Amino acid sequence: MDNALETRRPVIESRGSGLAVTSETIAQGAGIEHRAVLQLLKTHTNGIERFGRVAFEVRTFETAGGPQSKNVALLNEPQATLIMTFMKNTAQVVNFKVALVQAFYEMAEQLTDQRSPMSEDDIVAQALQITSARVKALESKVEQDAPKVDYVDTFVADEDLISLRTLASDLKIGETQLRALLVDKKWIYKQESSRYSEKKGRTVPVYRYSATADKKKYFHAVLAHDAPRFKGEVMHTLKATAQGAVAITRLLNGLRRDMHSIQLAKGPTS
Repeated sequence: MDNALETRRPVIESRGSGLAVTSETIAQGAGIEHRAVLQLLKTHTNGIERFGRVAFEVRTFETAGGPQSKNVALLNEPQATLIMTFMKNTAQVVNFKVALVQAFYEMAEQLTDQRSPMSEDDIVAQALQITSARVKALESKVEQDAPKVDYVDTFVADEDLISLRTLASDLKIGETQLRALLVDKKWIYKQESSRYSEKKGRTVPVYRYSATADKKKYFHAVLAHDAPRFKGEVMHTLKATAQGAVAITRLLNGLRRDMHSIQLAKGPTS
């Protein structure tokens, strides 16, 4: 292989939106100034953005005078290939065009090899492993916290708790659905009041959730002294303790298993 071509092999980045090469890499490979590449992007924006909107990032680099920053464009394969066509075909540019196409091709193949297709059973097994790992982590925290249970029951720092919104997100269920489930199972109960909203110019309903007597160890009411009072009392936000998060996870997983068993018993729907 041509040594000049090998030394100019561009670095292709794998990002959430796909593969990309920076405008700085293109400038170095083509042997032109970075600002010239940015000017080409600006001049031919309409044509280049037919293949997607060009993303930009501010990247830091070291100089003798200290760290500096520059604006760098991130181009996908069609965008990078197109901008190369706007350059003069010097020997270096031609070699770099070949290297760029080859680099994108090799990176795509490498990622394809790493992503073996998953069967439905594999997907289910992976989901169960993730859920099991979360439960074990929460159980471990409960065991670690066991010696200070008396203290936790009385004074629990906000950072030791998990909001029902966050827990619902982790368990792949809507927050409203999770609250409704806990109310239905009589783990928590819902109180309703009302107050006048200056913003809306009318009376609006206000809700407060609290733990039932036998489930208090699963929840903690975080007082909100700066919020409007609820029926003359300090408003609070209900959050789950580590032990509560474990219990809620088990409850939801059990219900999901029961529903799956019922669906299997019914057989495939026509």
